[in-house]
Amino acid sequence: MQSLRLVHLYNNSLTGTIPSSLGNLSQVTILSLAANHLEGSIPETFGNNPRLEFLQLAMNNLAGLLPLSLYNQSSLYRFYVTDNNLHGRLPADLGRSLPSIQQFGFGDNQFTGVVPPSLTNISRLQLFDVGNNGFSGVVPSELGRLQYLRWFCLDVNKFEANNEREWQFLTSLTNCSRLRLMSIEQNRFSGQLPTSISNLSTNIQELSILANNISGTIPSDIGNFIGLEVLHLGHNLLTGIIPDSIGKLTQLKELHLGYNNLSGSTPSSIGNLTGLSKFDASFNSLEGPIPSSIGKLTKLSQLDLSRNHLNGTIPSEIMQLSSISIYLALSYNLLKGPLPPEVGKLVNLGQLLLSGNQLCGKIPATIGGCIVLETLLMDGNSFQGNIPPSLKNIKGLTVLNLTNNKLNGSIPGDLSNITSLEELYLAHNDLSGPIPELLGYSTSLFHLDISFNNLQGEVPKEGIFRNLTGLSIVGNNELCGGIAQLQLP
Repeated sequence: MQSLRLVHLYNNSLTGTIPSSLGNLSQVTILSLAANHLEGSIPETFGNNPRLEFLQLAMNNLAGLLPLSLYNQSSLYRFYVTDNNLHGRLPADLGRSLPSIQQFGFGDNQFTGVVPPSLTNISRLQLFDVGNNGFSGVVPSELGRLQYLRWFCLDVNKFEANNEREWQFLTSLTNCSRLRLMSIEQNRFSGQLPTSISNLSTNIQELSILANNISGTIPSDIGNFIGLEVLHLGHNLLTGIIPDSIGKLTQLKELHLGYNNLSGSTPSSIGNLTGLSKFDASFNSLEGPIPSSIGKLTKLSQLDLSRNHLNGTIPSEIMQLSSISIYLALSYNLLKGPLPPEVGKLVNLGQLLLSGNQLCGKIPATIGGCIVLETLLMDGNSFQGNIPPSLKNIKGLTVLNLTNNKLNGSIPGDLSNITSLEELYLAHNDLSGPIPELLGYSTSLFHLDISFNNLQGEVPKEGIFRNLTGLSIVGNNELCGGIAQLQLP
């Protein structure tokens, strides 16, 4: 065993603690125990092997402090303890005690303290990931010395930057020409976004400043990042417009601009991003029409433009994007006109959210073509006519909200055929006729609001109609019967 050079026990469902005797195998250069169920602390003996080059302990249940001797392994070039319960602080001389480190993965633990400035002495560092810990303070300012850096992740910590000096690390990173990922999301960064961000490597593939308190504008030359695949700028205080140059990011797959103070129109150049799968510009102050060019995004699975000031009609081109499978959210804008009949082509859509607009006309019967829809919210509009019976074709529908419209006619009894329906809201319309007795036999329905209509006749007594906490029928003066607690004539 003393001549053993490689110990590779990755993903073997190992349990218990790590035996300290492993640290006495003085010839081992590669030691991988990742993706098991190991617990307890890392043995002190692991710091006794001067030949150790690769240490992989990620994805276990290890706890406690890292042995200080591990920080003195001068030959170690890959060091992963990601996804454990380890705690402690990084030593101030990290950059001198681990001079050979190329990949440093300490994410998803409970480490605290600062990232020492000596980090910038590790000249061959390629990956630095300390995401999801409790680190704080400012980021070392001379990161540009790390010429081989490809992956830089500080997500979900308490790092700060409030002025130009503290933002210097970002400017310095523009010297890292190999950089592929730079993510500082969910920290305490604030102040103006440095314009130097647009000078980061044109090879960068993922850039995220999500969920901070960063102000400023999106640089007009954002289009320089021709290899960018993920751009997350949401949940900040950004102002100004979405620059037209964003249409040059033709490799982009995810674009998150939501929860800012962006204004102006949505550039039609968005239609050039034909590989885009997720686009979120919700909770801003965007205005003008929705560009029909979005209809060119044939790989789009999520589109959220809700909570803006968008006006005009819904482009029929968007309603033909059968790729949209998660949600199409256009709620709380100023959209007018009818719902395009092409809506029935959204055959893979899970959620259609159109609440709080000024949409009008009849709900097209083609909506029954949205056969996998689970949530349909159309409340707070001016839809007229009957509730389309074709809704019965949406077998997996769980929530249907048509409240606050101008719908008339009767409640279709066929809605009871939607066996998954849990919540049905039809309040504040002009519906008339009797309440379908079949709704009382729906075993899944637990919330029914049909208040403030013109419904007549006897209230059923079964199912949801016996549940006073989930039922609202007020404002229908010609209803009678039902269970005694309803106190109807």
